Amino acid sequence: MIKVVFTYRTAKENLPELMDKFAESANNPKFISDVTSSKIDMFKRTDGDYVYVVLDIYYNSREDYETRTRFERSLAEWNEIWFSPNNKHEEISVEVFDIL
Repeated sequence: MIKVVFTYRTAKENLPELMDKFAESANNPKFISDVTSSKIDMFKRTDGDYVYVVLDIYYNSREDYETRTRFERSLAEWNEIWFSPNNKHEEISVEVFDIL
């Protein structure tokens, strides 16, 4: 099993929009795939004018994570949500950990 840690930063006033993006990613039927995560935990931290949101997403294997990522990136709608040039939120890091 692996844990993938996604860290995002956004201005406080843009947090509702970021949370809407997470909700759409989780609930839109277009984004359902055969391979998916087994668990997701979400955390937030405020530092000055910014909010940091961390997603811990668990997958059964690195292969499952890579398969899911290829699926997401193949969808224009997904890319518009997360990788639009007008995106107000910054993906700070993506880290992959093996569960011991």
